[in-house]
Amino acid sequence: MENGSLRIDFKKLAVYLLKRCWLIILCAAIGFAGMYWYSNNYEQDTYTAFATVYVLNGNPNLVNYQYTNMNDLSSAVALLDTYTVVIKSTKVMSVVTERLASEYPGISAGYIANTLTMGSVAETGVLKIISTTPDAKLSADICNAVVDVAPAEIIRVVNAGNIEVIDYAETPRYADERSPMKKGIIGALAGGILAAMLLILLFLLNRKVTDTEDLTDKYTPPVLAEIRRKNVKGSEPARLLLDSGSLVEQIESYAKLRMNLLYTLAGKEKKAIVISSAISGEGKSTIAANLAISCAMSGKKVLLVDADIRRACQKDHFKYEIETPGLSEALIGEGNWWDMVIPSGRENLSILPAGHAAPNPAELLSLPALPAMLSEMEKEFDLVLFDTPPMNVVSDPLALSSYVAGCILVIRQNYSDHREIRKALVSAEMAGMSVLGFVFYGEKLKQGQYYGKKYYKKYYSRYEKQAEK
Repeated sequence: MENGSLRIDFKKLAVYLLKRCWLIILCAAIGFAGMYWYSNNYEQDTYTAFATVYVLNGNPNLVNYQYTNMNDLSSAVALLDTYTVVIKSTKVMSVVTERLASEYPGISAGYIANTLTMGSVAETGVLKIISTTPDAKLSADICNAVVDVAPAEIIRVVNAGNIEVIDYAETPRYADERSPMKKGIIGALAGGILAAMLLILLFLLNRKVTDTEDLTDKYTPPVLAEIRRKNVKGSEPARLLLDSGSLVEQIESYAKLRMNLLYTLAGKEKKAIVISSAISGEGKSTIAANLAISCAMSGKKVLLVDADIRRACQKDHFKYEIETPGLSEALIGEGNWWDMVIPSGRENLSILPAGHAAPNPAELLSLPALPAMLSEMEKEFDLVLFDTPPMNVVSDPLALSSYVAGCILVIRQNYSDHREIRKALVSAEMAGMSVLGFVFYGEKLKQGQYYGKKYYKKYYSRYEKQAEK
């Protein structure tokens, strides 16, 4: 039933992110503002001090002792990382800590190492030892202690010829520049990246059907039509039905569904169709009612059977009493089905109500009376539509599998779940019920899927003018 395994659609992911780029920008702006404000108001002032030393390489293969050559300078620069490791070694840091402990109780070797950075003056053998702390004097004292202790260890480990102190560190007079703009940019990047990662995670975890491509890419049955869902306030199912005041595009979408269905049924002996869904709330009763109306408007004689015996829905669309006898009574022999058919108020369309609620609808639909009843219905009507409960909720729709041409599954945009759809398709396949196709029912359809109001208004106004002439 599925065309292939689930995979990431990077094009769809890109569109998904572009539609929500405002959220990424908003999070980036919040990150920028937060970090900028924090840096400006709460970030602790820091002070940077530095000392400089000159390192002369002692390798006899590289050094001419009469003068300093380029080999010495290149070697000194190349050994910067080595000097850094030596200076931050446990041995050096322990001695530095001992020197500072009396004036700065509680100071640790790890803290001192974290305050230190090394640098070299371009194209020279000068090594710059830098310390940054919240205390101006401490920064200078750390640099000077390192300058006193480290040279001997560097000479021993690296075999440097000599190390001369150029400048001892002085206590800085001013705090370092806070650079809130830099911190703000970092915050903006962090906020934007986190928002994008969250959106990608939500996209990957989303199991809802968002457009018809989700159906055509993953499943074999075709999409028979895309129908825009009316946004009707309140619980008024009758307002969802097609009538003379319906929008032209609404009528045309059901006409497309009707034509595709009739084309699918061409050559089939059976005229009965099940309209169902995977779970409740997907709009299958509204689709069934409007499809019946559309077929009746085209001149077909249609019978709409409310086969949801547990929870009859068509009574809300066509305004008849819930106690009206119907399918359940006909199946248990309490009357003839044709005597229970009621008019819909629309030409060519009749309704067979669900009847009184029964505790075992699936068993009722399995009674021997059903095949004979269906045969009589197909002789009397051009098309018989069964509005059944959702497939994954009860087994009622599957009980009809042997007596109908197939079923149509209604898929509601951003509501139907792929896991439930797969489950329904497997159930239909196991019961031997042919899935004729999907009806995509949504509020946000693409322009390519569903013509806009301007198109229809322009097209039909031109048609009406030609008709008047």
